[in-house]
Amino acid sequence: MRRVLVTGATGFIGSAVVRRLSAEGHEAVAFHGDLLAQSPPDLSSVQASHCIHAAWYTNHADYLVHDVNREWVAASLRLADAFAQAGGQRFVGLGSCLEYDVANAAGPLAEASPLKPDTLYARCKVELFEALDRRGLDFAWARIFFVYGPGDRGGRLVPIILDKFSRGEATGPTFGGLRRDYIHVDDLAGQLVRIALSDTRGAINCGTGEAPTLSEIFVAGARAFGRPELAQPNDETGGQPSVIAADVTRFKSNVGDPQARATDQGLSDLIRETP
Repeated sequence: MRRVLVTGATGFIGSAVVRRLSAEGHEAVAFHGDLLAQSPPDLSSVQASHCIHAAWYTNHADYLVHDVNREWVAASLRLADAFAQAGGQRFVGLGSCLEYDVANAAGPLAEASPLKPDTLYARCKVELFEALDRRGLDFAWARIFFVYGPGDRGGRLVPIILDKFSRGEATGPTFGGLRRDYIHVDDLAGQLVRIALSDTRGAINCGTGEAPTLSEIFVAGARAFGRPELAQPNDETGGQPSVIAADVTRFKSNVGDPQARATDQGLSDLIRETP
């Protein structure tokens, strides 16, 4: 059994991590302080060997551009330093696929793919990754692709699908030809816990390794509701990056099978389990 400090433990990803840790017999300790406070957090009584840092600013409307991203870099470094000083052994930070040069991606993105963040959010994630790397900590950096599941915020792709099809409304994506790697949050949590308990260091992708089109995701959602006629697919891409998918080769080599459901199965499970 491990004692694991989890930041953002009440959030979308953090709460799934807590559930997974508990299900696997580990002790999850939620951080309840204010990480944006200027003073380092007091972790002297936590006595955790591992930390999964899931806290960040995530307001869907402006998280890509908000200046608070810069504050989260400094806050995360204070956390990592305080954790190490308190005797913590291993630190896992959450990165993003948007750190990569997604505009020029011709296929799945590997950890060695060029980085070219084009939003403040992604630039700050890269800055934090590089700063942690320079500190020489035992740390892993989980680059997360697209996530859905229980607790997802309204206005995002899958909640829109569930809302529309549950009410019997026909709908489809704006740019149905885009291919995106979507992972169920519970599968992502399993990957994060396994990364934390492994000895893998540095960047490692978290995803399914597959990239259905957004139209295929809408079709799968309508089919899961038993109303396939409600899906309105299209092949539009709108000039956006056509494929953003995780190359999970490193995960397979260093951690094992990613154990992530295909998107259509994950959607079916989510719809079945949603009240």
